[in-house]
Amino acid sequence: MVGAAYAALTLLVAPASYGPLQLRFAEMLKPLVIWEPALIPAFVIGNFLSNLPSPFVGPWELLWMPLANLVGGWAGWRVGRVNAYLGATVYAVIIGAAVTTMLSVLLRAPFRALITPLIGSEVILLIAGVPMMHPVHVALQRLRGRTAGSAAPR
Repeated sequence: MVGAAYAALTLLVAPASYGPLQLRFAEMLKPLVIWEPALIPAFVIGNFLSNLPSPFVGPWELLWMPLANLVGGWAGWRVGRVNAYLGATVYAVIIGAAVTTMLSVLLRAPFRALITPLIGSEVILLIAGVPMMHPVHVALQRLRGRTAGSAAPR
């Protein structure tokens, strides 16, 4: 369900979701992996699905970016166990660097020109997602009958 929500939110703002100045509000869902690592595959699948209508569809969008989400989600979870905002930042930097690499190859654009705005937008969206997704995590814990770890994000 989370993967479908990610894909739907990405498609909702298309074509702004694709290109050198991406605007993917769905990125704000990604901090969920900090508390719910079982959701990492959901973002891999959601990214794959959301990239199907991309103007850049191909191996970069359908293999490289889902792989980047696997690595980014895992790293964000590991670092996020220490500090949620730092974990979100790590995830954002990995995704921003992966998107920059992809677009610099596909658009033959200078990596240096793309890296700052792409990582910057990812960091803003994922950091904003931490306080938004923490209540979702707490609600999921309540549904499971657990209350441990429901403190505010560090």
